[in-house]
Amino acid sequence: MGASSEPSSEASTGASSEPSASPEAQCDAGAGTPTTGGDFDPSTISGTADLGHWDSSPAENAALDCALKGFAATYPNVQVKNENVSGDYAAQMVTRFGAHNPPDLFYVNGDTALDWEAQGFLLPLDDYISKSGYDTSTLFPGYQDTFKGTDGKTYGIAKDGNTIAMAYNTDLVPNPPATLDDLVNIANGLKGQGNLQAPMCLNPGLDRGLAFIYAQGGSLLSDDNTTEQIDTDASKAAVQWYMDLFKNGLGVAAPSGSWCGEQLGKGNVAIVFEGGWLKGFMDQTYPDVNWQFAEMPQGSIGKPMTISYTAAYGIGADSANKDQAWTAIQYLTGPDGMKLWTEGGIAVPSRSDVPVPEGFDVIVKGAEYARPGSGFMPHYTDVSKAFGDAFLQEVTNQTYDATPVVDATASAINTALGGGQ
Repeated sequence: MGASSEPSSEASTGASSEPSASPEAQCDAGAGTPTTGGDFDPSTISGTADLGHWDSSPAENAALDCALKGFAATYPNVQVKNENVSGDYAAQMVTRFGAHNPPDLFYVNGDTALDWEAQGFLLPLDDYISKSGYDTSTLFPGYQDTFKGTDGKTYGIAKDGNTIAMAYNTDLVPNPPATLDDLVNIANGLKGQGNLQAPMCLNPGLDRGLAFIYAQGGSLLSDDNTTEQIDTDASKAAVQWYMDLFKNGLGVAAPSGSWCGEQLGKGNVAIVFEGGWLKGFMDQTYPDVNWQFAEMPQGSIGKPMTISYTAAYGIGADSANKDQAWTAIQYLTGPDGMKLWTEGGIAVPSRSDVPVPEGFDVIVKGAEYARPGSGFMPHYTDVSKAFGDAFLQEVTNQTYDATPVVDATASAINTALGGGQ
């Protein structure tokens, strides 16, 4: 999710069919301070720009609308058209790139940034950054570096960040588990209680499973990101541990058309693992449910661990209105625009000069020790798909064997590292 960060999981966060209250009244967008002067002066630009993004939750869409209202008040001579790129966002965008007709500015997810840069889809932004005097010094490197190309150039500006945390129903789980052993014990105690379909909602993929693999001493890659490590004993054991949560009835995947946040809201599960986007969704859709964020329980490595996600705004090499697009990007990722965006309750700022919204302390704390959840290797979407397809098949067939998952993932990683498609 934009809050996002990961359309595959974000699609889930926006898949709710439940009505939600509009947060329009919460938007306090006024004119900010326009950037003036320099070799490129955004305050002198006029025209239109199409902003392409993936669809997600009503909360995220309202936050984006609020930020765009602030932009319109600050830069009234540039009209931004908000365009939802429906369906599979990455696939639809690749089609648009191939037709040399991308939106003027658009979301770039961490897991596709390296591939899109390598394929020449993205415009380097360094000239705009330099000529407009855009301050990148307060952007958190853990987020912004995801969009640095292999040539050292900048291909996107991080629009937000997120980490995965544990969210739990406080009526059912008064004391959140601090370790994964505690998590299993609590989950076993919750089995069969009330209307719970399972103690936990879990994603059968790397978008959440990678956090548990890391916490249990496993990894996809070596420390220098040059060789695969998923078929080591530690990684195999970590994958099997995660799969056993499904096998033992402690966790279930969300039904088709739903996502884990909705399952928490409906009371079908007591514990889920999500990012900051959950807060806006729960506040609007299930305001009467008592729940809290807690840090991810510690695994066998004996220290805190989670994964982080980020997304950026980028401009296409073939975008038609580049100056107008940059005018929008430098506002939306600047202090004024990012403040409006992150106040929407879905993500935390990617820059240090923007205050952290209330209720996001756990999400921010996770960034201190998180490892990237995507964007750390080429063709990561292929690796993630290989893992997810094999994992889901094992769960669906009720065979619960980590070996086919490890084998499929190792093959995909080796292909990716070797430059295969």
